Amino acid sequence: MNFRHLSLSIAVVGISLIFLTSQVFPGLSGSQSKEHILLETVMTHIDRLHFDPLELDEEFSEIVFNEYITRLDRNKRLFTQEDLNRLEPFKYLLHQQIVARSFDFFELSNQIAENAIERTHKIYRKALESDFDFDRTDAIDLDADNLNFAANDSDLLERWRKYLHFQILDEMVKGINRAERNDEVYQMDSLRAVAFERVEERFDSWFERLKRNDRDDRFNTYLNTITNIQDPHTGYFKPKEKEDFNMRMSNQLEGIGARLSSEGDFVKIVSIVPGGPAWKQGDLEPNDLILKVAQEGEEAVDITGWSLDDVVSIIRGPKSTKVTLTVRKIDNKVMDIEIVRDIIVFEEGFARSVILEREDRSAKVGYINLPSFYFNIGGTGEDRNSKDDVRNELIKLNDEGVDGVILDLRNNGGGSLNDVVEMTGFFIEQGPVVQVKARTGQPLVLDDKEESVVYDGPLIVLVNSFSASASEILAAALQDYGRAVIVGGNATFGKGTVQRFYNLDRMLRGNSEHKPLGEVKVTTQKFYRINGGSTQLEGVKPDILLPDNFHYTQVGERDYDFAMEWTEISPVSYSQNVFVIDSDMIEWLKLRSEERISEQEVFTKVKENARRMADMRDYSKRPLNLEEYREFLNTREEEADRFRNMFDPIDGLHIENLTADIEFIESDSSRIARNESFIETLSKDIYVFESLAIMDDLIHVKDKKALRK
Repeated sequence: MNFRHLSLSIAVVGISLIFLTSQVFPGLSGSQSKEHILLETVMTHIDRLHFDPLELDEEFSEIVFNEYITRLDRNKRLFTQEDLNRLEPFKYLLHQQIVARSFDFFELSNQIAENAIERTHKIYRKALESDFDFDRTDAIDLDADNLNFAANDSDLLERWRKYLHFQILDEMVKGINRAERNDEVYQMDSLRAVAFERVEERFDSWFERLKRNDRDDRFNTYLNTITNIQDPHTGYFKPKEKEDFNMRMSNQLEGIGARLSSEGDFVKIVSIVPGGPAWKQGDLEPNDLILKVAQEGEEAVDITGWSLDDVVSIIRGPKSTKVTLTVRKIDNKVMDIEIVRDIIVFEEGFARSVILEREDRSAKVGYINLPSFYFNIGGTGEDRNSKDDVRNELIKLNDEGVDGVILDLRNNGGGSLNDVVEMTGFFIEQGPVVQVKARTGQPLVLDDKEESVVYDGPLIVLVNSFSASASEILAAALQDYGRAVIVGGNATFGKGTVQRFYNLDRMLRGNSEHKPLGEVKVTTQKFYRINGGSTQLEGVKPDILLPDNFHYTQVGERDYDFAMEWTEISPVSYSQNVFVIDSDMIEWLKLRSEERISEQEVFTKVKENARRMADMRDYSKRPLNLEEYREFLNTREEEADRFRNMFDPIDGLHIENLTADIEFIESDSSRIARNESFIETLSKDIYVFESLAIMDDLIHVKDKKALRK
């Protein structure tokens, strides 16, 4: 099963601002177990509200069984086939368990998981005692999908020996390469001892972490397996997870102001938010690896092997409190960094605009970057929403007298359905924007009811494979109306469904000890273009294709195992008189762009890199011989070096802040830093530069007859 992009499915929800009130269940009370209440309320919501709930049958049971086991032991390093044989009698009966609200299967799986962790910890310790021979000539496959579960304890011991061999080998090669880069003398025995110590420390911590997982954690896994196979965007949210979701949607939270990512068993600093607490403190840097986290007045906790979400949860905290991070710098120096938390407003997550001009062209073009369709769910902090912000940016660009506008929706994962309908209306006359259909009844057509148009000039919408949900609604509507040229790489994400959150507490009488229960997010509707087609799976195909790193790779909704199918319904009537771009003009613009791209070396390198990434994606084998592994890594590094720093500042691209923004930007040092970072990134953006050339063509073609020449 392929769930590589599950995290993204959470990030790209397109939710409605309509929150339905759940009725109280007759006979459902706090006297029942929390697990019973959660399963009852979640399954009832899915049964009543999901767009296309799966039939509870043997096929459903098999899918739940296999996916649940995968989630409990994704890398096949805990369970043996003997363990699975004990669970096998339930494989085609889980639908009956769920209907009866019975937990026999879960009880047994929980017991087996606890025993497996204890047993495997001992197997791991025994495997560490092995005599690791780094002259061996075989290989290891790191993709668990290519492996069967270990047959028994003996087989599992061999698997751990092989895996630990690779981990120690990897640390040794890192040490060798580091020493050679620094012209240092090294001893293999010493490097081996250090590598062994690091691997032992890492996996001791990993097992401690596993042992802290309890019944509640595994029940949440079981419950979310049942919900997620309905479709990738239906799921159960614990109260803390829903709080995190609200923070993401409002672009603000309390913390240190750093973006993190997982790197093996470590968490790495990806970037520092300009103006945030970490930025002001000054010591934390991109590529720092976090080793430990300490709350004020408490002992530091080793977070090696922790999940990214768990690390984020202990770093984040209330304003004015202190947290200390123990980090390993890129030069291997270990350092303690104390940071005072504060409210982080991700201003780079809000809509913002600049003026773009090409030195060799005469057009003055407004550029709006919209990273998400945001709104303040929690009611705290800065009360902003994307539709009002985009309206304001368009008004300012009109005041600047721009000749055209580029709206950048790349990596925009979506947001409020209501907001995107209103935002589409900024560019079109009154008319339909999107069709929304529940599982029963006729489609509901959502219209722009405002006759006024905020911006009526030439328009380009820039997208990529991670433009999703609400972004796709906006791009699709403007494409159908002929109102904008859609420019980007391949198709957009392909998420054509609408979700709503339901608070489970509303279904339970009284002030139960089990509250808060959390919320369930359910896919209740699909949305369709006004031409009747769906964006589900297929996304929005750009009018003009610009190759990017995913040119040869399938990403997005189509990469999910349990994605809903593509469907279509009847179109609705629509027309537009504001700067309509016809098919002849699109074709002419496309040919002009293709000619420019073919002459630019940077786009050739982008396509070469895209091919390299596609080839590497599914190659999961690694040699276990030290010299062969070094050669393997060096070859990959040399290949990657060809494509590093491909994007330099573009000659002839001029970027200016809007007159109306200058005083605001210059009033605060953190805003100055954020603005400089934004403009520096934009100055290297070949996709914006080519969009600017397309816009110039669009502006200056007066005689449509010329398009056919």
